[in-house]
Amino acid sequence: MKKLNLRTGIPFSLLISVVLGFLRLIESPDVGMYVVLTYDYFIFSLLCWIGNTLLIDSKPARRYSFSRPVFYLISILASSVLAILFAWFNTKLKVQPPTVNLVYVPDSHRSLMIFFFRGILLNLMNAFFVSHIKQQRDHQQNQLALEQLKQTHLQANLNSLKQQLSPHFLFNTLNTLSSLTKEQQVKDYVDQLANVYRYLLDHQKKDIVDLTTELAFTTSYLYILQTRLDSALEIKMQIGADIVQYKIPPLTLQLLVENAIKHNVASASKPLKIYIGIHDDHLVVINNLQPKASVEASSGIGLTNINQRYQLLFNREIKIEMDAVFFTVKLPLQS
Repeated sequence: MKKLNLRTGIPFSLLISVVLGFLRLIESPDVGMYVVLTYDYFIFSLLCWIGNTLLIDSKPARRYSFSRPVFYLISILASSVLAILFAWFNTKLKVQPPTVNLVYVPDSHRSLMIFFFRGILLNLMNAFFVSHIKQQRDHQQNQLALEQLKQTHLQANLNSLKQQLSPHFLFNTLNTLSSLTKEQQVKDYVDQLANVYRYLLDHQKKDIVDLTTELAFTTSYLYILQTRLDSALEIKMQIGADIVQYKIPPLTLQLLVENAIKHNVASASKPLKIYIGIHDDHLVVINNLQPKASVEASSGIGLTNINQRYQLLFNREIKIEMDAVFFTVKLPLQS
């Protein structure tokens, strides 16, 4: 059940009911009517608060293309009608003296219009206050998420600084080594390793890269892994040519491949199979499940980091699926 925030709603409704009842008391100094009206205003305002909170906190169904302001207006009108009808039936059930003419008792067309008009105005004020509280709460949550992501990013940069030995030095050394050797296999390996370091140098501080660039880097990274693991690792990539418009956070695929190798057995008798392709507007990374017995349970930090970056950069989330045979991660394609 959604949080109704009644600790704020009840005092707010009580304040509104006391003020409106007092205004009515000035107009007609009848203490008994003041008490009845204050009670009715309180019940009505509290119902509006609950209705607005539930409706404004909810999300429009995907099949409806309502903008947020239109959805707010529908919410306000819906909660107004329901709360007014409840208050009207509430007063109808009361046994009032003939001399007491409550504002909620519609005895004519004019009084009925006034009845609904006042109710909607009261609910508009109520909905504005509820919406303002929600915006403040969402803003605080967004700020907290941003700070957490900054902390994660800073920690990642710190770890990178701890682990690296002057990337420029290593990159230049690899180029020199490639020019010295005459064996083609060695030259290819060194060239692919140089491509990996070149990518790290060029994109380690970027938030978004082209998917084509990320795939080129991943190809070089997979070449190095394939050379090391040989037949223990089987890689299959099915990516079309029409992917120029798509973007992705850098090192996302490398992290997913590294995660698969870290947590699964990879041997000649039980090769680890990794598939990378595009299906249903998602970049899909699938590996067969054959967990290592000696590896600690995954903390999920890598996948959490990827998901946080997608939320911050694209306002979307990755999908993780696992069954008895396969582990699948689906990355939304973003133009």
